[in-house]
Amino acid sequence: MQLPMDISTALFSPDTATNPHPLFARLREAAPVHRLERYEWWAVTRYAEVAKILRRPEVFSSNTGLDRLRPPHIDERTWRELDRMRGPSMFNSDPPEHTRLRKLVSAAFTPRAMTQLEGRVQQIAGRLIEAILRRETFDVVEDLAIPLPVTVIAEMLGVDPARGADFKRWSDDLITLSRLARERRGSANESVRLVASRREFYGHMQAMIAARRESPRDDLISQLVRAESEEGALTAEEVLGMVLLLLVAGNETTTNLIATGTHLLLEHPEALAELRADPGLVPNFIEEVLRYDGPATMLFRRTTAEVEVAGTQIPAGEVVVLLLSAANRDPAQFPEPDRFDIHRDTRGHLGFGQGIHFCVGAPLSRLEGRIVFTEMIRRLPAFARADAQPAWNDNSSLRGLRSLPLRFARRAA
Repeated sequence: MQLPMDISTALFSPDTATNPHPLFARLREAAPVHRLERYEWWAVTRYAEVAKILRRPEVFSSNTGLDRLRPPHIDERTWRELDRMRGPSMFNSDPPEHTRLRKLVSAAFTPRAMTQLEGRVQQIAGRLIEAILRRETFDVVEDLAIPLPVTVIAEMLGVDPARGADFKRWSDDLITLSRLARERRGSANESVRLVASRREFYGHMQAMIAARRESPRDDLISQLVRAESEEGALTAEEVLGMVLLLLVAGNETTTNLIATGTHLLLEHPEALAELRADPGLVPNFIEEVLRYDGPATMLFRRTTAEVEVAGTQIPAGEVVVLLLSAANRDPAQFPEPDRFDIHRDTRGHLGFGQGIHFCVGAPLSRLEGRIVFTEMIRRLPAFARADAQPAWNDNSSLRGLRSLPLRFARRAA
């Protein structure tokens, strides 16, 4: 099977971001492991190897160092300033630090916590759908997929929901800055804007954390701040890092789940008809969306020792790129993997990762997805695309739609 001359460029190209699956299939079929010469990284493509690596944090560290890479067009002094604003994160930490950080925040996402939150998510989804029903056309990304999870995570953290647009912008900019550093690209003007955004976010969150220290409330930031004073709990920098992670992870995954799921329903009208006939299939549908076209396409690890992966020796200190979307369509794990099937047994899919870094917010994302799609099916009349093609973002690591304009069939000209 013929592969691109430069796999590194192809993997992070706009074309692959728009549709990664053809390239991922070629890489997976050609070999389990590929050397990305441009970056001196290793890409792992098949389910068995990816899942095993995710379960071996002692050999494949989440502390990759990629978050400390300086993006183009940002000078060293400015980057040191931004690095101080980042704060430690359980996303790129290993035990025992990861264990401690995760324990402090996991209580917010227990089944009991989700049960208590369900009514509020239902209210927010209902209000957004009421507004959609008054429109001639709507954009499922702008009118539903973005505002629902942003509002929910803002309320959980205790930030002003009226600043939802700012928090979404800050979240997107944080992701973009990391991506530009990792992929070693970007313009001077874009870098200036991203630096200003990071400073704005940092100033706002520092003020919020200080306010909660003076006057605690019944919210997640207050809980994290209170933990600062307990032995072995969060430091002030860790509070900031945790808030940053929750802000990004608390909205990005669900936004992409809702938007991509809606796109797939339009691509597979038979699935939409089945869901309308039996809304009890919605949870199965969500799991198949996560497997078939999940929000996270890849994760990064760094080897702590020389290790063999599928017959390939990878030295210590090397970056390994785990292609989750390739693994989730591995026919050795999921029969007929390119067929979208809401009745499929999706157990073991890697849409939320696996192992100790399994997404802590997965219960919240599933709750929000279940409520949104149930309400869409129950309350929205038949809808179709207003534009011929969906507009995907250009992020190779996080797959999602920039927009998905829809119209109601009953209102078509």
